[in-house]
Amino acid sequence: MFFSAFASAVTAMQTEDVFRSVNDCIAEKGSEFGWRFAGSFLCECSDMHCVARLELTLEAYAELRSHPLRYLTVPGHEVTETVVVEQTERIALAEKLRVPQKRC
Repeated sequence: MFFSAFASAVTAMQTEDVFRSVNDCIAEKGSEFGWRFAGSFLCECSDMHCVARLELTLEAYAELRSHPLRYLTVPGHEVTETVVVEQTERIALAEKLRVPQKRC
């Protein structure tokens, strides 16, 4: 049931935009609960079957999100229509060549 609903959502949005929406919800709830530790965020790559996680503080996630065209990924994971603008051993930031869709 969940996968079916997820697959339907992906048809209206790019997979990476769906993962980003989930990450935004994680960050929002983390802020509400006053997290002071690193949280687990989803890889925002284009593979709808990706289960990779990245550990980031809320502050680091907010800094990443201050660049609206950037996506958080595990190094080596692809995001459609992007270029990698920053990479470490743990994370890669891919920047979109187009403006992402925003859905509520």
